[in-house]
Amino acid sequence: MSQLDRVSRVADYLEQIILSGELAAGAELPSEREISSQLGVSRTVVREALGRLSSLGLVRSIHGSGTRVEAPSSRQVALGYQRLLRRPDVKLEHLAAIRWPLETAIAALAAEQRTDEHLAQLAKAQKVLASPRRTLESHVKADVAFHAILAEATGNPLFQAVLEPIAELLSESRRQTLEHYGAELAHRHHEKILDAVRRRDREAAAQAMREHIDANYRHLAELAQAAPMPSAGERTTE
Repeated sequence: MSQLDRVSRVADYLEQIILSGELAAGAELPSEREISSQLGVSRTVVREALGRLSSLGLVRSIHGSGTRVEAPSSRQVALGYQRLLRRPDVKLEHLAAIRWPLETAIAALAAEQRTDEHLAQLAKAQKVLASPRRTLESHVKADVAFHAILAEATGNPLFQAVLEPIAELLSESRRQTLEHYGAELAHRHHEKILDAVRRRDREAAAQAMREHIDANYRHLAELAQAAPMPSAGERTTE
């Protein structure tokens, strides 16, 4: 077996026990020496395998504290999207179009599955959007948070995993629409969604989300006509 095959075998084994929940977020992995002895490979192989998992965001080495499991994150997916969006034929609008089927399904399911805690969190995000004294960046974060909370309220973790990197990449479009059209409009759209979710009306929630996203598309088109927007691949996201 080659060195590369050994590294892959060790990395796959460690990834499996992390993703299975056997090692929870924050848990410390066994030492390189212990893993080496357990799996019958050199410490160099273990070190390279841990480096591979670190690049995937699954573990993090802390000086003096060993290597610990990282909480699941969509950061690597977002980075993959960013690389894809460097293609000259891919525009921000293409990514935005994904929101229509995805988020209408999220809104409908959130109306069925939400808890009182989700309603409180949604209301908190709305309070920020409703305040004209808050900064543009605060409004953008509240807008993103509102949609993220809806995804969490579905009870389906895959919705969160898919939506989070898209939301991150769409932050720039939100920044532009909120700046030009105001947070008050986004607040009104969100309030219709929240009202339907509060009443557990899945059809009304989905319809309110469709109207919200359709308005967002129109605004992006208007802004593009006024001053052509660069492709998403030319943008940088925080």
